[in-house]
Amino acid sequence: MFEEDTSPRPPAAPGLSRGVGIALAIVIAAVAIAGFAWVNALNQRLTTQVASLQAASDKQTADLAALQTRLHMSAAELERLSSTASAVQHSVTQTQAQLDATRKQTLTLAQQQQQSASELAAVKQDTGAQLGAINGQITGVKGDVTSNKQDITKTQADLDATKAQLKSAVGDLGVQSGLIATTRGELDTLEKSGMRSFFEFKLTKTKAPVKVGPIQLELKKIDAKHGKYTVVVYADDTAIEKKDKTLNEPVQFLVGSNHALNEMVVYQMDKNTIVGYVSAPKYPAASAGASNL
Repeated sequence: MFEEDTSPRPPAAPGLSRGVGIALAIVIAAVAIAGFAWVNALNQRLTTQVASLQAASDKQTADLAALQTRLHMSAAELERLSSTASAVQHSVTQTQAQLDATRKQTLTLAQQQQQSASELAAVKQDTGAQLGAINGQITGVKGDVTSNKQDITKTQADLDATKAQLKSAVGDLGVQSGLIATTRGELDTLEKSGMRSFFEFKLTKTKAPVKVGPIQLELKKIDAKHGKYTVVVYADDTAIEKKDKTLNEPVQFLVGSNHALNEMVVYQMDKNTIVGYVSAPKYPAASAGASNL
C-alpha cells in the first residue's frame, strides 16, 4: 500500500496567472484539433491512395490473368502453327518431288518428241520415195492395162473371127451340140470363151483307163484309114463303150446325179494315137441338155 503524501504542496510559480493557463489550454486544444484534422486528412489521403493502389493492383492482377490466358492461347496457337508448318513443309517436299518427276517426264517427252520428229521426217522421206516408186509402177500398170485392153480387143476379134469358122453338130445322144473345135487353134478359141471347162488328152492303147477331167477314158481301137476309133468312158462307176466314133464327132455322155452333159471330140488321130478334148459345164448343176456355148 502506498502512503498518502501529506507533505505540503509547493507554492505556485510566481507570475503564472489563471489567464495564461487558459490561453495555454486553448492553444493546446487548437494544436490538438489541428493535429487531429491533419491526421484525419492524412488518413483519408492514405485511404484514397490505398484504394487507388488496390484498384491498380486489381487491374494488374486482371491484366496478368489476361496476359496468362493470352500466353496460353499463344502457346496453343504456336503449337497449331508449328503443326501446320510441318504439314506445309511435308506438302512442299512432296510437291518438289512431283516437280522433279514432272521435269524428268517433260525432258523424256521432249526427247521422245524429238526422236518422233526425226522418225517422222525419215518416214516422210521414205514415203516420198515409195510414192515415187508407186507412181512409177502405176504408170507402168496403166501402160500394161492399155496394152492388155488392146490384147483383149485383138483376142475378141480373133475369137469372133474363129467362131465364124467353128462348127456345130448334133452329138451321138441326139443332143444339139454347141460349137466344136476341129483343130488346136480352135480349141484355144473355145477355152478363151470361158463358157465351159476343157480337158485335152492324147491317148494310146493301154490296159488301164486314163483320167481326163471328170471322167476316165480307155482307148480300145483305132481305124485310121476310115477315121474311126472306139473308147470306153468311165463315169460314175459306169463303163460306156463308144464304138466306131469319127473325127470331129461330138461324143456325148451324162455325168453325175444331175446328168450334166459332157462331150468328147477327137480332132486328130494316127494308127496308134488319138488327140482331142473333153468339155464339161463350169457349173455341174446345168441341165443335161445344155449346149457348150
